[in-house]
Amino acid sequence: MEVFQSPHRFRVVVAGRRWGKTQLAKVSLIKYAKVARRLIWYVAPSYRMAKQIMWPDLIAALPRRWVKKINETTMSILLVNGTRIELKGADNPDSLRGVGVHFLVMDEVQDINPEAWSKVLRPTLASTGGHALFIGTPKSYNFLHDLYALGQNLENQMLGRWKSWQFPTITSPFIPKSEIEAAKADMGEKEFAQEFEASFETMSGRVYYPFDRKTHVGDYPFNPSLPIWVGQDFNIDPMSSCILQPQENGEVWIVNELSLKSSNTEEVCDELERLYWKLMGNVTIFPDPAGGYRQHARGESDLDIFVQKGFKRIRYHKKHPPVADRVNAVNRMLRTADGKIRLRVDKRCKEVIRSLEQTIYKEGGREVDKDSGFDHMADAVGYPVQYMFPVREVQVMGVSL
Repeated sequence: MEVFQSPHRFRVVVAGRRWGKTQLAKVSLIKYAKVARRLIWYVAPSYRMAKQIMWPDLIAALPRRWVKKINETTMSILLVNGTRIELKGADNPDSLRGVGVHFLVMDEVQDINPEAWSKVLRPTLASTGGHALFIGTPKSYNFLHDLYALGQNLENQMLGRWKSWQFPTITSPFIPKSEIEAAKADMGEKEFAQEFEASFETMSGRVYYPFDRKTHVGDYPFNPSLPIWVGQDFNIDPMSSCILQPQENGEVWIVNELSLKSSNTEEVCDELERLYWKLMGNVTIFPDPAGGYRQHARGESDLDIFVQKGFKRIRYHKKHPPVADRVNAVNRMLRTADGKIRLRVDKRCKEVIRSLEQTIYKEGGREVDKDSGFDHMADAVGYPVQYMFPVREVQVMGVSL
């Protein structure tokens, strides 16, 4: 199999349900275990999942003559050649630190926090030059998609760094075609595409449902001769700023973004000034109206700080508009009922793209789910859009629509 034989250091497999991902993981673990004195990890979203998915199958598959000691409590296997295989859960990051790993399998990646890889697991491969295999089923354009995109990059492939593959369930030798047809009859089109065709479908309940990266994302560069609109959300971690520019053709382009973790209003102002100090006269700030009321240590508000830093043009509604109005204004700019698109996003604005794709409503209602933290950059987009292009009531036969 191409995946199994690939020499790339980081391999990413996106596959439909029951395709054989666990088999691939198990065979890969055993392959690397043949080399003496290696540390090999299998990491699932939780310790419990690691035990359910891999532990019994791995124990059964390893040749008895290879095994020196099995520890059921810690889910570790010591082989006679000195190699150790350990099963871990990404929900306990402290258990993943401070060692050098030679080979790592991350399973069900779509349900793992990206920081488990970037801040914890990636460093474990540094001293050993270790390899990693990422396996998962699509779940919107999340962490798994980010890894998949790295593997599709031709430069990464040429340099032997990353390679990725996408396999629908129908290509699996383990599932009869009749079962796939039965699933198709029982599931919705979008759910089937995601679960069985390994397609990166957009999740249900999306707030900004018209947004489609294939349509809205591209090369939309900054133009110093055009007005600069800054949408500003005042959440502290992160502070989110979205830079938009109205175009002569009536479109609005999102050309830049700032996402500053554990930051404050003064730092945001300093960064905006660094970027646009020659163009301060063209800059208009569209903040969260709450910024006019939140008081800081010296008694000034967030908006006072912007003024003190030289940003004189600030536009906002004195009364906070309903969230639904802001959402509707953004959605209408993304796509009108007759298919017209007026809002575009530069491909470098990763947080804007993630926010528009992954902000969802709470189940069973129309309240935006803020627990995920994806909503802040979309809010920043919404402040200037709603102010400049408000959704107006339409009177039809005396009834407001």
